Amino acid sequence: MLSVTNICHFDDTQVLMQVNFIAQPQEQLGVLLQSCLESPAQPIYVAIVSAFVSLQAVLRLKRRLLELHTGTTVVRVVVGVDMGGTSKEVLQELARWPIEVFVFKNRKNGVTFHPKLYIVETINNAEIFLGSNNLTDGGLYGNYEGSVRVTYSLPVDKQELDKAKLQLKKFIDPNEPVGRRLDETYLKILVARRDIPSDAESRQRRKIARGESGDADGDQEAFGFESTLGAPKLPLDVQQVVMAAVRHQLDELEAAKKKVRRERRGAEKQAKAEALAGAPVVLAEPLPEPDIRAFKPLAQITPTAFYLELVATKGTGKSIPGEQRIPLEALNVAQEFWGWPDNYTESINPKKGDEAEGEDRVYFNWKPVWHIHSVSDPAKSAIKNIRMYFYKNSSDYRFFSSHLKNWAAAGDIVRIIRCDSDSCVYDCALAIAGTPQHAEWKALCAASSTHSPRVFGFS
Repeated sequence: MLSVTNICHFDDTQVLMQVNFIAQPQEQLGVLLQSCLESPAQPIYVAIVSAFVSLQAVLRLKRRLLELHTGTTVVRVVVGVDMGGTSKEVLQELARWPIEVFVFKNRKNGVTFHPKLYIVETINNAEIFLGSNNLTDGGLYGNYEGSVRVTYSLPVDKQELDKAKLQLKKFIDPNEPVGRRLDETYLKILVARRDIPSDAESRQRRKIARGESGDADGDQEAFGFESTLGAPKLPLDVQQVVMAAVRHQLDELEAAKKKVRRERRGAEKQAKAEALAGAPVVLAEPLPEPDIRAFKPLAQITPTAFYLELVATKGTGKSIPGEQRIPLEALNVAQEFWGWPDNYTESINPKKGDEAEGEDRVYFNWKPVWHIHSVSDPAKSAIKNIRMYFYKNSSDYRFFSSHLKNWAAAGDIVRIIRCDSDSCVYDCALAIAGTPQHAEWKALCAASSTHSPRVFGFS
């Protein structure tokens, strides 16, 4: 962060205001903002204004903003809904907060609400961050963003702070007709609008805007690559909120599949009975089962890493040596992390012969490059294409690694990071039970599947 002003003079009045520039991701605005919110000197005023807002970023700040609100802090959030940048789920979440939340929208054609600014004021100082950083994980942590940080020393700089807040009043204290308080009545109007997307639709729009074509070879020819900082660890309470919503959806999906299967079996039984009675048999078109690839989670997280405690790696019963199953909750709570379903192609293993019983085996496969290595043994390291696949018949999501078969045992833990580097797409590190790294990662495996004994977690 570059500081360009330490002591200034305005109208012969000395001020201690400092102006610094922030080049993200070398320095992350989200880390600076969180530090200000957690200041030992309790903030007395917080204003957040953002054109685009993501659910994950909102949930990251929820605990602290509500803590401040229950004290003596004035907390205000102003969001835009232009260009589909803020989803219905974000608005529904914010509408439940007891703080002041406003939606800013001018229906005039060709006019977009686009500011991003953050103000945190205490008795002794105030910070204003103004730049390109939206209230999203990308805007606060991962994207290339530029912003300015203005620090006011109080009460010396109070006049300059008041002047800045007056100049920004249109955004931090919006009024009708373009600024409206978000309440239950207004929320119903907004949620009913087609131009405000669901969280799933918003994620898809961002993916298209980022140009994620999946053409890796073309990308390498056209663009360079460098490693950058990601978002900090995702708080457990954020994971739990999203995980609960996705689990509920998955339960509903499973119930719908069972209903289709029951109706199909009933129709087949009736057809056989009619055939035995000599009645003409008219077979109805079988009802299709819900397609897991079309499943749209209500909410998503964007993790930096996934942790999984391994089950038997040598193969027991029906299990395949070296194969590990990732719970469906973990797949669908972080679809972009797993590249699902965009990067997966369908393959069918047909029944053997015309009279063979049972369903065709249907798979959705992806084979990205993984770097697999042991934390405690540098000699154990390999770069290899790993098969990741969804097995439709049993609704399992799995990956296969012969190296984990040879190196790991049940109870060990792997940490999987989506790195998308020139050399690999995933980094998979193995921590053996009994090591300090294993103990650290074990603590992060706070989630469990409702359908299996596997424990896992994200950060």
